[in-house]
Amino acid sequence: MNKTFSKLFSTLTSILTLTFIFFSLSAFALSPEVRLPDEEQEQRAMQLFLEVRCLICGGQVIENSNTEFSYEMRKLIRQKISSGSTNEEIKTELVKEFGEDILTNANQKTDKFFLWCLPVLFMVVCFIFLIYY
Repeated sequence: MNKTFSKLFSTLTSILTLTFIFFSLSAFALSPEVRLPDEEQEQRAMQLFLEVRCLICGGQVIENSNTEFSYEMRKLIRQKISSGSTNEEIKTELVKEFGEDILTNANQKTDKFFLWCLPVLFMVVCFIFLIYY
């Protein structure tokens, strides 16, 4: 009985240790972000983080997102700012690489105007159909 208990205890200890190691490795998934030494540049970066969307999170800004994509975007923006790029240059480069949807305040184009008017047009057509038929 003592050998059985000892073997069971050893097995459970091994399983718990491996489980603890497995779940604790997620703490090292993303390294802490290095902030810019100049406070003015860091404020610019923080403002840009609020204007850039995470394309993986469904529209959440990269400031609040914990995905690897957001981490890399924050790192890229900080690198661009420290290399002397303006906010507009950074936004233009991001739009060129990822499209208009990367920005939270993307320019509303006329092709999206039709999309917004489509429900109203549908209701008008249905109303006309009900009146004449």
